[in-house]
Amino acid sequence: MESHDFLMIGARLFRGDRDALDPEPVPLRVRDGRILALGPPALESPGPTEVIDLTGRFVIPGLIDAHVHLELDPTLSTPAEQLAIPDDEREGAMRVRARAMLAQGITTARDCGGGAFREHALRRAIDAGEWTGPRLLCCGQPITTPDGHCAFWGGIASTEREIDAVVARQVEAGSDWIKLMATGGVFTPGSRPSDTQFDAVALAAVVAAANRAGRPVAAHCHGTEGIAAALRAGVRTIEHASFAGPGGFGTAWDDALARELAAREVWVSPTVNAGWLRRIRDTAGEPTDFFRRMSSCLGRQRERGVRFVASTDAGIPGVFHDALAGGLEGLAAYASMRPVEVLRAATVDAAEALGVARETGRIAVGLSADLVVLRGDPTADLARLRDPERVMFRGRWFAGEALRSGPSADEG
Repeated sequence: MESHDFLMIGARLFRGDRDALDPEPVPLRVRDGRILALGPPALESPGPTEVIDLTGRFVIPGLIDAHVHLELDPTLSTPAEQLAIPDDEREGAMRVRARAMLAQGITTARDCGGGAFREHALRRAIDAGEWTGPRLLCCGQPITTPDGHCAFWGGIASTEREIDAVVARQVEAGSDWIKLMATGGVFTPGSRPSDTQFDAVALAAVVAAANRAGRPVAAHCHGTEGIAAALRAGVRTIEHASFAGPGGFGTAWDDALARELAAREVWVSPTVNAGWLRRIRDTAGEPTDFFRRMSSCLGRQRERGVRFVASTDAGIPGVFHDALAGGLEGLAAYASMRPVEVLRAATVDAAEALGVARETGRIAVGLSADLVVLRGDPTADLARLRDPERVMFRGRWFAGEALRSGPSADEG
């Protein structure tokens, strides 16, 4: 664990930007946190190194979850319960969640909202090597309306001046993204997913303020009208995109809008979590209404050319932060995606969408050594992602069992 130079031999690689594994094992050299060489040059690179024989193993880029909430406890069902947690207890739980995510091969995550910038402090601790967890991209307080979805986190704005002030507060705190609640949601009492929360002028003001600060915008959008409005305002990612109407998710399909989503080349973050797997069939073995609606919604988006990134909305009730693998299986089932397409959504495509493609998302020379070692081929069976043998993040190995059982050696 102290070495900063590794030569890995014997493993077949899924590099991220290809549609298949390398047909034969490829040597891989890591030095000082970066991928130094691949193939024959990895064997020729000078200097002392630790040789690691991974014969029979499969190595993929570190996984990316594009939508989590580290502040939220998934065992609690209401905002009131969440807000009642003492600060020290909440912060300790966030550290445990971060460690558990890394143990499951999640080396990058975008935190899509919290109330007090605790995730920013956690990011600083991880970056400084003071704590174990994934690379974090933070959104801070989501911009919402009075009494709107997640208003309890404090990002309330009604006027353009208030919008500017909320955006400025997020930038000052060090947020990488600006989160916008374009529609209502499920988690907030009195909020409805199908309802829009801002008009076109306000949405444009949010995007303009974010652009001036050099920040992209992630828009929470369930309702079809909200998806259209946020898209036309110029957001970078559409979260959920569930085409919700009064009848629920997937009941207000708009084919022209789906084609527009594809033509404008935004990214859709559909937040499919592991729980969706249990909603595919009912007790009689028949497809559920939820599966019919959402598989049609996601499948047709894919058919129209919409680009997906992997995401789970971890932290909302029942959605655990370390369960991305189950969410990826769900994405394959609901969107009729091949395993290799899902893997790309969780690696190279997510890195491009989140603006970190020059740092991670692929196995390529010069990028961060974010790697997951698997015992089986994930391009044949995504369930292989559920039990990674080892995880490397920024050139350091972390054994999954050690991460699950307690603090790593550097944390005492």
